[in-house]
Amino acid sequence: MSSISLTMRRIFISGALAVTILGDAFGAEAGPWQNWETQLHVGDPLVGRIWSTRDQQFVDPYMLADDLAEARFVLFGETHDNADHHRLQAWLIEQIATKRKPAVVMEMISRDQSQALQNYLAGSNPDPKGLGAAIDWAGRGWPDWSIYQPIAEAVLPADLLLLPGDPSRGELETVRTGGLKALEVAERDRLALTEPLPTALSEALSRELGESHCDLMQEETLASMTQVQRYRDAELANALLNADAGHGVILIAGNGHVRSDRGVPWYLARQAPDPGVTIVMLLEIEKNALSVDDLVPTSPDEAPVADFFWITPRAEREDPCEQLRRHLGK
Repeated sequence: MSSISLTMRRIFISGALAVTILGDAFGAEAGPWQNWETQLHVGDPLVGRIWSTRDQQFVDPYMLADDLAEARFVLFGETHDNADHHRLQAWLIEQIATKRKPAVVMEMISRDQSQALQNYLAGSNPDPKGLGAAIDWAGRGWPDWSIYQPIAEAVLPADLLLLPGDPSRGELETVRTGGLKALEVAERDRLALTEPLPTALSEALSRELGESHCDLMQEETLASMTQVQRYRDAELANALLNADAGHGVILIAGNGHVRSDRGVPWYLARQAPDPGVTIVMLLEIEKNALSVDDLVPTSPDEAPVADFFWITPRAEREDPCEQLRRHLGK
């Protein structure tokens, strides 16, 4: 890496071939973006490219990794069932871990699983493959552990601290049934939940949750879901602060949680002013996208909600709305 200057690394080179050449130039193994597991629209010219909202240009993966190594909090957004999103996250974690040793917090692991997680990691030579079974991953409703395993394969050998991010099931149920007002006032204050979201953000959150559930949710259910989402975002922010031992923290979570306008960063800024956050969203390509502007999610004031957007192929999946209709008996 030292034989190639930083200036050369910041030169913009167009197309997927560029990152392949860069990978070879650094003497690195082939990156996940050079051998996709997901295949829908894999040939789209935007696939594999990383858009920097700061620089207003595409950047290469190594430049992204360099930037992330300097951030206190790195938030990785994902589509949960896209295997390539987890492979890219794992690659970035490996790159960051060569320069510092951040903790890694996962939305998918809750406080209920803390003891099982600690017990497994404290064992002799814990195996990434066995981690899912050890914490009852299959019983939590997430996609198969095998597609998340690359994250563990990056975290464990680097001796990074792996921590839960989500509240317990009981805590979530309290908010689901009673709303945020069911929490003690001191708890709401601690999590920055006493301050309401601005109206435009609150309406956008409700609308997004409704659309993501195919507009099949009743209004009362949707209102409860927005309360739970806010609670989870606030707890994830608090988990990052608690995990930071001076080497920074990486968050693995869904794209909706990491968005800058109303997700975890909104609560981080209120729980710890000027926290130092960099957000990377992994986005699936859309069939009719003509430019990055067709893909990048924005806030109500039309500002991009992440610092970097890495575009990937789409995972093949059943129509989620049809699945939900069957689940709801509709």
